[in-house]
Order: sequence, then C-alpha cells, then structure tokens
Amino acid sequence: MATPDEIRAVLDQYVARFNAGDGAGWAALFAEDATQEDPVGTPANVGREAIQGFYDTMSAMLGGGLRIVPKHDPIIIGNEATFAASAYAGTGENRSHMPDIVDLITFADDGSIQSLRAYWTMDSMVPDPE
Repeated sequence: MATPDEIRAVLDQYVARFNAGDGAGWAALFAEDATQEDPVGTPANVGREAIQGFYDTMSAMLGGGLRIVPKHDPIIIGNEATFAASAYAGTGENRSHMPDIVDLITFADDGSIQSLRAYWTMDSMVPDPE
C-alpha cells in the first residue's frame, strides 16, 4: 500500500501537471485501468487514454487556462484521500471559476490513482474575468 507521503507526492504532481497543461503527464498518474467520474453522476472515463481525452477535451472546450488550487491539505486514510480545490478555466473576459470541488481518490498499491470521483455541480461555476 502507498504511504501517506507517497500519496501526497502524487497529489502534488496531479496539481503541477494539471496546471502546466500536461494532459499526458497528468493522465500518467492514473493506473492503466483507472476510472474517473468527473463530475459524479456522469459516465466514468475508464483507462488512462480516456482520462487524458477528458483533460484534452475539457481544455479545448473551456479555452485552456486550466488551473486547480488546493484549499487545504488532503485527508489521507489508508489508500484513500479527499482533495478539496477551486478550479479556473479560460483567460481574460472568458475566465470562469469553480469555487468548490471535492475529489474522492483511491490509490493502487504502487501509488497510482485507481479511481477518482469528483463532486461538483455546473451551477456553481461563476464568471471570474481577470
């Protein structure tokens, strides 16, 4: 089982790669057969390729400028973690802000992300021009 320090390191890379626009590097943090339900209630992306496709589609649809900002340290118990963040997308007049996202993440023994369920709703997205 991954240690809390290993899980924190993966989450640090999760934020860094996401914010750098590195969809392939971000998806590489997931296990080959991982699932991602983002947001909860939508069909899950299954496998690393589908998860990278989610990132690439989201970036194109929202005009790039994707950024997540952790709200506090993750809560890690065993091989699970909760991760709370705010998210930004787009730039300039078209930038939007999602103030509250909570991810429930399960990690494989090697520290890769096995499953991710993202809790947020579209109606919480607000304009946030720069």
